[in-house]
Amino acid sequence: MYHSDLIINGIDADKQMALQLDKALSGVKDQALKQASKIGDGATRLLYYTSCFTDNYQDVCARLKEEDLRFLDGIAQLVTKRDIIYRMIHIYYEEIFRFKTRSQLEAIQSSLLKAGVVISASTLNNQAFVIGITTTVCLGISFNASIIKWTSKTSALAVAGLGLYGTVQHAAESAERLKLMAPMYYNALYLQKLEMMYFLVEPIFMKARAFESDVISTIIKMVK
Repeated sequence: MYHSDLIINGIDADKQMALQLDKALSGVKDQALKQASKIGDGATRLLYYTSCFTDNYQDVCARLKEEDLRFLDGIAQLVTKRDIIYRMIHIYYEEIFRFKTRSQLEAIQSSLLKAGVVISASTLNNQAFVIGITTTVCLGISFNASIIKWTSKTSALAVAGLGLYGTVQHAAESAERLKLMAPMYYNALYLQKLEMMYFLVEPIFMKARAFESDVISTIIKMVK
């Protein structure tokens, strides 16, 4: 996974951080694309499609088709825009900080600094602060450990022959959990056709208790 142009444009004075982010996330894209090449595998999800032959379960069939298409939309963005993980983290914090005042941002920044979390922001406004937090999280030890764990797991699934279609099912279940826990964030991702890619970052969100804890605690847990 590569850094987004937003990082480069927003933090020109800190090119080294952008280069580190690029290096830290580069393997995620390659692993996801490798899984995508195995389309047609995944017996479990294919079994669900037997409902298409039963009139009473046409709603299930329609939902499966929509999930498949939206998963492919996510894969397409992965190929063309290359910044899915960064964008999902950015959208999450953008929702949280949308209406924060400058004094609130200063208080949060101070609390984070005391916890040893430094947020690099060109100016202390909502957008710059969100960019800084997103970059810091994506470079964090905890974040990268979760990504490595996910890629290891999906590699094992590929060897077992489950391949992409097993990943689609996993992605669908992950998106459904998000819809129940955080409908506003789910809707924000849905508008960007990214909700089926949430499974990529779900482990770090769960570890940080992102939908239960206060924002300061969540940021600290995502970084460390």
